[in-house]
Formats: sequence, C-alpha cells, structure tokens
Amino acid sequence: MRNRRFTVILMCLLLLQTWSCDDSYSVFSNRYHVFYRCDASQPPFNAACSMGVFISVRQSGQNLVVTDMDGHESRYPMSEVDARSFHFGLAGIVIGTPALDNPDCAVYAFDLGCPVCDRSSKRIVLNSTGVAECPDCHTTFDLNNNGFVLASERSDARPLYRYPVSRSGSQIVVSN
Repeated sequence: MRNRRFTVILMCLLLLQTWSCDDSYSVFSNRYHVFYRCDASQPPFNAACSMGVFISVRQSGQNLVVTDMDGHESRYPMSEVDARSFHFGLAGIVIGTPALDNPDCAVYAFDLGCPVCDRSSKRIVLNSTGVAECPDCHTTFDLNNNGFVLASERSDARPLYRYPVSRSGSQIVVSN
C-alpha cells in the first residue's frame, strides 16, 4: 500500500513537471503581429543593409513614416491594400544590420515600441551610434547587440522584441 501511494505521488510529480517546464526558447517574439515588406534596393530602405545602420518604419494614418538614425523623417503614401495588409507590431519596426556578431550581414528587425513600457505610444528613439532609448522610462537598448538592455532604472527591463526577417533578392520581409 505504501509503495503504491509513493508511486502515485511520484507519477503526479513527474506529470506536473512535464506540464510546467517548457525548455523551448526563441529569440523572436510573436507577442505582436508583424508583416512588412520593402525593396532594399530603393532609398531609404537600402540604408538598413549597411553595417551598423538602422531605420524605423511605422504607419501614421495612410502614410508610411521612415526615420533614419539622425532623426530625418520621410513620409510615403500607402496604398489601401498596403495599409490593410501591413502590421507593425506594437509601435512600428526598426530594421537594420547589426555591426556586432553578424558575420553573415543579416538584417534584423525589432519592435519600435519599448518592451518595458509595453504601450504603442512609447516608441524608442534611435541615435547614430546604434543605441535606442525610451524617452519615458529611459531604458537604453543596443541595436548592434540583439536589442539587449544597456541601462535601465527598472528591474523588469527586457531586450527589444525581435522579429524574423527573410530576404529574397532585394525584398526584405519582416513577418511572424
């Protein structure tokens, strides 16, 4: 009787462990839906293919707003189809080619929204060194190093949400 009770308890514990432990980890976020494509052979999107250079892309009404690392903003009208089919995550996306630990010169995409504040109105601001800062919580992120936190006043700071990027010829597609 005692052996049977021990076996039942052991089986329950093992069963609980398999339900509670998930060893899977992904560098990519699926918290917010993203779908965006652009032609990297055309300015200003071609800048995102240069090492250490990042641009931000977001939607404002029927316009696509692209901002470079120096803060220069360009607006492009979006077709009705693009306005309905593109999804920009929490607050927009940051596209660029990190200069560190990137031997294949892969293009990365991060969310433009601060993951610490986690609100669409809290966008990070890029600077010319590849560092982004949230003006609200003052957390800084290293775009050249996987969007990791450089400094934060908050104990719950986390890296930027990162999205998968694929390339086909000159087309860059950010999609999760």
